[in-house]
Formats: sequence, structure tokens, C-alpha cells
Amino acid sequence: MDPATVGMLMRRADAGTRERLTAMLQARHGNAAVQRLLADPSPLSVQRWAVTLPAGTTDCARVVSYMDANSPYRNDSGWARTNARFNWGGDPAYTTTDGVTTATVANPTVTPVVSVDMPRWAPADPAMAGAWTAMTSSLRAHEAAHEGIAATWTSTLRSNLSSLEVTVANRRIGTFRAAVQAEWNGWLAQHQADQVAIDPFTALLDCSGGPAAAPAATPITGLDDEPDLGGA
Repeated sequence: MDPATVGMLMRRADAGTRERLTAMLQARHGNAAVQRLLADPSPLSVQRWAVTLPAGTTDCARVVSYMDANSPYRNDSGWARTNARFNWGGDPAYTTTDGVTTATVANPTVTPVVSVDMPRWAPADPAMAGAWTAMTSSLRAHEAAHEGIAATWTSTLRSNLSSLEVTVANRRIGTFRAAVQAEWNGWLAQHQADQVAIDPFTALLDCSGGPAAAPAATPITGLDDEPDLGGA
């Protein structure tokens, strides 16, 4: 896993997972590396949807069945979801040559809107707690990969918008915005394709090390299938 993804995962994981990752990274790379990974001026808050199973549940098959039936994302992305949306802004700058008017985007801005939703549960059984932590850590790392793609595309969109030149029929603001939006929608489709390319993902809830039921898995696609929308 690349350092940016590891850092993102550490900053946004629960306390127990963060402690384990910190200890592992300190042992391998030292304190300075860990401090660099944790440096982030704008950490993202992870939303948590509540799993209401009894804390004493020890049957993996029961947990998987519950998750499949009760996850708010059961019909599209599985047990977790990362949403990535982008808005653009900017002013038209016109040039007319030989009767043809072109426009560029002056003062371009790109605003990403990213959210992550993960399941929250605190099983009391040690074996189930270990299996749950391992599963959610794997799932969180996958969602962090979706965040990484969104971060890369934030930069790409800003660059594309800065260099864009469109031909317009007139100098009305609506005409300008429609022309830019058409290009923007094409870029968003490319972003969505990059997100979909890392799915489907399977997070394994494995109780084979304890007295609970046999391992079970569920496909986790991570990112919703709705198209991205742009525009200020």
C-alpha cells in the first residue's frame, strides 16, 4: 500500500486500528515516518452506520446475514460507501478571431465533496472482535483507495479546467456554462471509470480462528453507482 493511502487510513481509522498500525509502522520505519504520514491539515470525518446486533454474537454467518440485509448500501455498494462529488467554478474569458468566439475559464476552482460511511459495532467475544477488526480494517483501506482516486482527480480536474478552451455561439453566461459543463461531464465519467475499476471488493469476516461459524464474505464495491454531478 502506498504511503498516502496508509497515512489516510491511519488518520481516519478507529483508535484500536490506529494504534496497531502505528506500532507496526514504528517498528518498520521509525517515529519520523509515522509523524509524516499523520500530518494532515484537513482530516475527513468518517460517518458510521450502527450495527445493532447483540454484542455477544459469535456466529459469523449471522453477522454476514445481518449486514447483507441491513446495510444502508445493500442494494449498491455492500457494507460501506465512499461518495465523491466535484463542483467547478470560474468566469468566462472570451476571444474572437475571424468571427469565431472561444472561451476559457478564468479563476477556475474545483471543490471536491467526499464522504465515507463505515459500519460500527463493538462485539464482546474476543474471536469475533478480532475478526470484525480485521474485516473493517480491510474495508477501510479499500475506501481509502477510493478517496485517493478522488484526490488525484481533484488535481486532474483543476488542470483540465485551467487549460480548457471551448467554442461558443455567443457571450451569454448560460452558453459558456453549458459548454464547460459538457466537457466537465466527460471528465467525471472518466473519474467514475477509475473508481469502478477497483471494484468489486470482498471484505472477509473470518471467524475460523475461534469458536464461531465458518468464514463468510460479501462483495463490497465501495463507491456508489450514481453519476457524479458538477457545476457551481
